[in-house]
Amino acid sequence: MGRSLSVSIVMPAYRAEASIGAAVRSVLAQTYRHWELIVVADDGVDYQALLPADRRLVLARTGACGSGPSAARNRGLDGARHPLVTFLDSDDVWYPDKLTILAPLARAHGIALGNTRFCEHPGPGYGANCWHDPVEGCHDWLFFARVSESLWPVYQRAVIGRTRFPECLRFAEDAVFTLSIMARHGGAYLYPRPLHEYRLRPESLSRSGDAVRRADEAYGWILSVLREGDRLSFPAETVDSAIAVFERRRALNRAFPASGMRYFQEFETGMRARRTRWGVAGDEAVRERLAEAGEPARYDRGGGGDGNGIG
Repeated sequence: MGRSLSVSIVMPAYRAEASIGAAVRSVLAQTYRHWELIVVADDGVDYQALLPADRRLVLARTGACGSGPSAARNRGLDGARHPLVTFLDSDDVWYPDKLTILAPLARAHGIALGNTRFCEHPGPGYGANCWHDPVEGCHDWLFFARVSESLWPVYQRAVIGRTRFPECLRFAEDAVFTLSIMARHGGAYLYPRPLHEYRLRPESLSRSGDAVRRADEAYGWILSVLREGDRLSFPAETVDSAIAVFERRRALNRAFPASGMRYFQEFETGMRARRTRWGVAGDEAVRERLAEAGEPARYDRGGGGDGNGIG
């Protein structure tokens, strides 16, 4: 693999002292060696003192404290030097062959991603794949839009172009970034095996308590902006579909507390795996919340019949 497959990896870091070591080690363990890792500190911490010495590690700063993951990612993206770009959060890890598999696929198709493994950390505990037995190959952007969780593809930098993360958002900013680029590009290539481990920590339960409210506010802002004519980088012909996508996500977020589950990922992947709208069979509270939010009761069996679509 030549320079055309070199990868810039952007990692925002905010109060990440406890987790960033594992994240960086997972990059150092990649079987593919042609990369740079741009760690962008958003908290004034000297992460260089915490990390192994490697010439491929680049330390940068937002110049602020707590400016948000969008600002940190944008700072790293602006400094990226290689033809391919991807992102890794400081509390997640990669499996060793992620770049070996995805770099050539991104070069060939513009955007490529693998399956994601959601798992409670430290384990053992809850664990599930984002997609159950997906079909490998190219899918349109709406296939990926059916998943409410973060997706971190490898992109050709030219495909990203001038698109940046919306810095006014602290939630769903990655969805706006990723889906708008996929919509503009026409989709992405999906590799079926998990290559990314999304770590769920019991001390910060996903979308519990105040997080549900903050997510609802973020979705409300996105929907308001899209309806007012700011496309948020979505192509004009896809704006109506984007509105429907974020309406569905808002409905699922509002329904989640009634499910009784600890993690939103457990709630959503459970629904998709069981090919049912409600996740927990007979859960009338979830049904009522989805109905209140305007989420239709009929299950959409689209997505190629692989059990990966909701609504």
